[in-house]
Amino acid sequence: MRHSLRGLAVGSCIASTVLIGTSQISVTAAIAAPAGPVPAPVPDSAVAAGAVGADGLRGRSSPAGITKSARVCYFETRGDDVHVSSSAHEASGHGWWVNIDCDVTKAVVTVQLQEYYSDGTWRNVGAVGRSTVKSGGGAGNRATGRGHCRSGSLTGWRSVIDVDLVGVPDDPNKLVTTGRNIRCRR
Repeated sequence: MRHSLRGLAVGSCIASTVLIGTSQISVTAAIAAPAGPVPAPVPDSAVAAGAVGADGLRGRSSPAGITKSARVCYFETRGDDVHVSSSAHEASGHGWWVNIDCDVTKAVVTVQLQEYYSDGTWRNVGAVGRSTVKSGGGAGNRATGRGHCRSGSLTGWRSVIDVDLVGVPDDPNKLVTTGRNIRCRR
């Protein structure tokens, strides 16, 4: 009996040591692993998948409550690729519109930047740019979305641009620029 108690005690110590060692390994592994998806470079396969409406052409349709006789007009939604701003260390993307045959002179242009994450998703980041501008683009006639760079790590970026003509009902279509890797991580 005495011999078996001693064996039981030794066995318990060994089992406790193994369990404690296992717990420490698990805790260490949990600490070393990232908490979730992190910003990442956009793979080549995802670049084309995110581009929608590359020509930027948007047709007007008749939303609910508008009669069939309401005039449809056309314009282009345009934007540049997100890039690191030359005036500040931040990601920057511009959006504007070009009038084709609409009877309006101004539109509200909104630019939302998106950063690519390691789980394959695009997430809204940074400050939304929103401006009421005339057709044509260029300095003073565009909206700018911005996102501060916390590091220079290679990361995927794109922008989502919406144009709403002032005083004219419009569709919900938006231009999504092509994803691009730049040396800026938020």
